[in-house]
Amino acid sequence: MIASLDTSKKQQTIRCDFTLEGIGLHSGKDVSITIQPASVNNGIKFIRTDLKRDNVIEALWSNVSSTNLCTTISNNKGVCVSTIEHLMSALSGMHIDNANILINNSEVPIMDGSSLPFVQMLEN
Repeated sequence: MIASLDTSKKQQTIRCDFTLEGIGLHSGKDVSITIQPASVNNGIKFIRTDLKRDNVIEALWSNVSSTNLCTTISNNKGVCVSTIEHLMSALSGMHIDNANILINNSEVPIMDGSSLPFVQMLEN
């Protein structure tokens, strides 16, 4: 039996933009992410600001392209973002359905190695 989607559920986004900076765990590179509110049915989208085109990656299970050492998602042009687990866990735990995540590199910063810094920013 296939479960039907409950489309009556209210979707949520964040109240205002916020920015976090840190270092990519695997790349060692400085990374800045800005999380922005998004409209209903937008979903969670990563937008690579270091690239001029084909820079949007939807955070969907079907876009997972690797799980070697971390979770990586890619779009159909091969543009990817990795180490998304802690950020995605925080968004899911806070019931955030719609947000745009501007990121200037290919890896989400590791912060303290948990979802806590992301949750704290979402709570604020």
